[in-house]
Amino acid sequence: MTMRVRILAAVLLGIAVPGIKAYDDAMGARGALAQEARNHPHDVGALTKYAEFLDRHGDQECRDAYRKLLAALENAGDKDRAAAISRRLARLDLLAGDRANAGNAGAGAEKWPTIQIPGPMRSFARMAAIPQDADPADALPSLARSVMTSGYQTGHGSEALEPTEYLKLIIRYLSQAKELQALAGAGKAIRIEKCESPAVADLLRVLGYRMRGGCGSEVVLETVNAARAFLTSDSGFPVNALEEALRTDRPFTYGYAGTSLPVVFGTDYWTGGKPTADFVETLIGDPRLARLYVALARLDPETADSLRKNVPFARLKTYGHVLDFYGGMFAIRGGKAAVPGGARTEAAWTELVGTSPAQGPQFYDKLIAKDDGWLASLYDALARIHGPVQEYLTEPARLKRFYSAVRGRVTTPGPARPVMRANADMMLLTTRLRIDANGTPHIPGNLEIWKNLFAHAALGKYDARLAHQAPGWKTPDDLLEALFALCRKNVENQPLKIFMAVSDVDRGRTSPLAPAVVDRMVREYPVYGAQYAIFSESPELSGKSIGAFLDAAAGISKTRELLLRADSAGMFQALVGLWQILVRQGNIPADRADGAFAAVVAPFGAMRDDGSLFDAGVNGLDTLLAAARAPDTPARGPQEALIDLLAAGGAAEADDALAAELTGVLEAQRIVSLDVLYSLADRLAAMAKGEKPDAETMNKLASRFAEIRLARPSLSEAERIAQDEVTAVERRLDAERGFNPRSAIVKAANDPAKLRAIRAQLAPWLRDTLVAFEYAYYKPPKAEVLYANPLFVRSHDFM
Repeated sequence: MTMRVRILAAVLLGIAVPGIKAYDDAMGARGALAQEARNHPHDVGALTKYAEFLDRHGDQECRDAYRKLLAALENAGDKDRAAAISRRLARLDLLAGDRANAGNAGAGAEKWPTIQIPGPMRSFARMAAIPQDADPADALPSLARSVMTSGYQTGHGSEALEPTEYLKLIIRYLSQAKELQALAGAGKAIRIEKCESPAVADLLRVLGYRMRGGCGSEVVLETVNAARAFLTSDSGFPVNALEEALRTDRPFTYGYAGTSLPVVFGTDYWTGGKPTADFVETLIGDPRLARLYVALARLDPETADSLRKNVPFARLKTYGHVLDFYGGMFAIRGGKAAVPGGARTEAAWTELVGTSPAQGPQFYDKLIAKDDGWLASLYDALARIHGPVQEYLTEPARLKRFYSAVRGRVTTPGPARPVMRANADMMLLTTRLRIDANGTPHIPGNLEIWKNLFAHAALGKYDARLAHQAPGWKTPDDLLEALFALCRKNVENQPLKIFMAVSDVDRGRTSPLAPAVVDRMVREYPVYGAQYAIFSESPELSGKSIGAFLDAAAGISKTRELLLRADSAGMFQALVGLWQILVRQGNIPADRADGAFAAVVAPFGAMRDDGSLFDAGVNGLDTLLAAARAPDTPARGPQEALIDLLAAGGAAEADDALAAELTGVLEAQRIVSLDVLYSLADRLAAMAKGEKPDAETMNKLASRFAEIRLARPSLSEAERIAQDEVTAVERRLDAERGFNPRSAIVKAANDPAKLRAIRAQLAPWLRDTLVAFEYAYYKPPKAEVLYANPLFVRSHDFM
């Protein structure tokens, strides 16, 4: 099915408008943050932003950035932050395989006792879904995590937990591995000297196979026990090599030594000192034990050891789910808990928890047990931030107020009961909140807009109490309290999503968005909210241009003619997508971004016919090329100019290799080039004004269309006649399938109206070409971009 047919299907399904998901300009941001860190090597704020940016994007240099930040924090005497950064650095060193530095960062860590599991690590890792390159110290925590999330399910007709097929496979594998290890013996290798050896039968029985045919070339191994044979194959046992050795009567040797894995605190801690034949089976046989194991393995050594020594094992196991989700931010140093906000908030935390942070283990003991994890979830969200936002939110009076909102009236079930986070919204709220220069939270527009949002009758379904209270709000804290309260609800938290989306658009602007613009964005978020990320591409984008975009999207949605709506949607999304790319790459300077955007989107507000759509597409592309072209750059054909801009990536010259890759993708799509479309449209316009046709030129231009073949009709001609119904969509597609510029021009007989109609028929071809450019740019390996918004027509998703 071609791109066009799929777009039509999308429109018929009710998809109304196009959109483009915006992504961070990672490389540009990285360079700016790196420069700021170099210019201010002792500025904790600059170093923090750079290190955390690298960490979020998985950059290998983040460890060096964190080490510089750690040194700056130690020089500044910020022990709490230094401890947290030290823990993060230790984890990154472990992930990178740098155990020497990890050991230095976590000085004092114990050397855990080890256990032996049967068989090689690679086989166990395959069966337990553990990464093959995982460090042995991470093997049991990874296994415990998988058991916790995928090992059990609720039984039919009861609340008892039953093992899943994943867990059953691990248990069966361990049993088989023990038998194979017994066959390996003291030599730690399975040996078959020759085909007639008595050991062959024992080995094949364990593997689930039997030998058919006599020794020699006739030997074939066939399955006799399907369950065992599956384990043999899935664990990576070399059955093919064994069969070949038996067939050629050669010796077979396969190393089958056991694997040593460290156990956090040793097995006695987890079994209460009771002897156990197999610790792994004990661990995977109890999901609560597995969850506690994951939780304690994630803590830094000093904190974990302090909890082990001072909190009873049974109590930790009871609240292991809370410790698992929120214990990663716990820190005990010298017996004292490092709380968000530091010393000035210790009294407030003491009041909330019931124990002073000075009693570190007891403080965290009470914290994980408080209100079924709600207080721990707030602690976790506040511990992840720093700077002005943390200082504001942890002001003692506000801390108590916001916790009261988070806690609510009913605390059960708590946020840590599921195996996945149930209240990630709170973490998003705290990490993306902004504090203005006057020390108050940044509220886009004004408070009145957000009061209306909560008080509006249609949105009262989120929380009737908040809707009733909203008209009386007087300060930003009232709004924040409502947002914190919604973070605890198991509903679609649309008000928070609206607040974050509009805040992101307002971020980085020299002047904030006008209240009227914010009010419109808030009201129209349910329809167009997924597009708001586009407005964050350029801080120079004006409120007027944002309004023009929304007007255009609404105009496209109201277009009655389905085919014109589909074509307008595709053309609109393609042009905005190209603007997005060129602005992000720096091809379009900041001072031209707003003007270009406004000029591109304005014509789509009232699209009359295909002729106006084609003009809008041509004028929009010309606007983008002109905005991206330096004043002294000679004009070139649109096809070459656009390829060079996309391949340049913001550089002065295009990358030849990337340009060739883009060209190859475009050719594979078998599109009509922009040069052909522009030239043909110009010739048709000239002929409509009375100029004589140039037969040679027209034939050359029209020949390109003969190479393009649209999808065949979904129904044959006979089937359509039998059905006695041909829809408008089918008629339009039939016309496009049969479009031949050469014959159409001959039939027009120099009639200006018919020539203009032929020119208008080029609109869907131009749309497909522009969409193909965007598709070529985002096609891997150029970038990994996912367009997951179902409200928008993404033309290149339908190719």
